[in-house]
Amino acid sequence: MKRRAAKSRLKRRIHNLCAGTILVLCICMNFGAFLVSAHENTVDETVYTYYKSIEIQPGDTLWDIAEDTMPAEYDSTAEYVQALKAMNDLDSDDIQAGQHLMIAYNDTEFRQ
Repeated sequence: MKRRAAKSRLKRRIHNLCAGTILVLCICMNFGAFLVSAHENTVDETVYTYYKSIEIQPGDTLWDIAEDTMPAEYDSTAEYVQALKAMNDLDSDDIQAGQHLMIAYNDTEFRQ
């Protein structure tokens, strides 16, 4: 009878140990998955708008410059031409070689 009781206790201990090990592994796996997904969501793409002055070359037009330098936040060249005119206090699309023009441009920085 003592052997049966001892054997029964040993089986219960082994069963409890296995169940505890499985529980700990499940918790670790869930915690690890949470950390991975939390890390994946921290990648941030920030777009910065900068401004610089360019010198207008012979043959340049405001529309050509707008097409070549238009940042992503503008939907059309016409919209950016209007923005360039406002930035540079221009009343018309006329620009002259040697004149300086302030333009906007984007830069993207990735943060982790």
